[in-house]
Amino acid sequence: MGRLFWKIFFTFWLTLLVAGTASGIAVWWQHQRTDTPFSDHPPPPPPNAANHHPPRHFPFALFAAGMIASFVSSFLLAWYFAHPIRSLRGAFRALANGDLTRRVAPEMGSRRDELADLGHDFDDMATQLQSLMSSQRRLLHDVSHELRSPLARLQVSIGLARQQPEKIASSLERIEHEAGRLDKLVGEVLTLSRLESGVPQPMDEYIDILELLDTVIDDARFEANSLSRRVSFQCDLEDSPVIQGRGELLYRAVENVVRNAIHHTAPDTLVTLGVYRDASSSNLHITVDDQGPGVPEAELQNIFEPFQRSSTGSNSRNGYGLGLAIARRAIESHGGTIRASNRAEQGLRVEITLPLPQQSSAVS
Repeated sequence: MGRLFWKIFFTFWLTLLVAGTASGIAVWWQHQRTDTPFSDHPPPPPPNAANHHPPRHFPFALFAAGMIASFVSSFLLAWYFAHPIRSLRGAFRALANGDLTRRVAPEMGSRRDELADLGHDFDDMATQLQSLMSSQRRLLHDVSHELRSPLARLQVSIGLARQQPEKIASSLERIEHEAGRLDKLVGEVLTLSRLESGVPQPMDEYIDILELLDTVIDDARFEANSLSRRVSFQCDLEDSPVIQGRGELLYRAVENVVRNAIHHTAPDTLVTLGVYRDASSSNLHITVDDQGPGVPEAELQNIFEPFQRSSTGSNSRNGYGLGLAIARRAIESHGGTIRASNRAEQGLRVEITLPLPQQSSAVS
């Protein structure tokens, strides 16, 4: 039984107690004044009735006072419980009409019961909905902005192909390149949408971590060589742990982090991918270090949001797109965490933490 039950119980009990006490006092006072015994048929008046006080009438004044007191207390009781419910009803109506800024906690005052808890839960729900709607609007705006540039270049290439038929080969190459960028962007948006939809994803694959990291490193080295970067791999695992999840999501998560490091590290520098096991917490840690300009401390928490841009202008690829956002959602769907921090030497470190099963098997 919660606080609201006891409030109702004691309030009604005190109301009945006050009403009953007032009625008893009124009856007792009436009989005391008339000297009438408590019976249905009072005895006849004595011969010297003139020496006795005449019987008094019913105390309507006291009865009216009791009625007024019970009415006021009942009114206050009804208001006390109906007011927050009315506020909640108005807030739900405003929410249904699209007003996500409505909050009911200020109207609850200093209440400390289930109705106040319900009001706080409503405020939390409204805040979460407002955040989700803002994120969706921002994502829609950013996607529209990102789509505009390759679409504009496609239109220019098509126009050049029509005006200058002798350059149709280069125009077709540009069209193919921009079409590939559009396809990649749409694919990333769909992946991010699936991860943020909240629909449970099947986690029925057994993933060999070292095999997955080896694949990521091979692909990363191919891209790094074309950009005059180098990639190294450091591992202190004696065996290869196997975790259950979705191999494609984990691969994309680690690959996006490594590719981000490759494109933001300085030319002719090293990107280091490390993996180690924390025996005390049964977690697997994957770190990716670059030697780029790093990220301002105030922006570290935002680089995992879609289309976030860094204020550092030392790199021509000054943006994070959707890669890190997909990485965060993919890691969180596996029960892990991902965070970024600036290295003391120089550059950025992204650390991925994944929970390991109690007994992880090794791959021979």
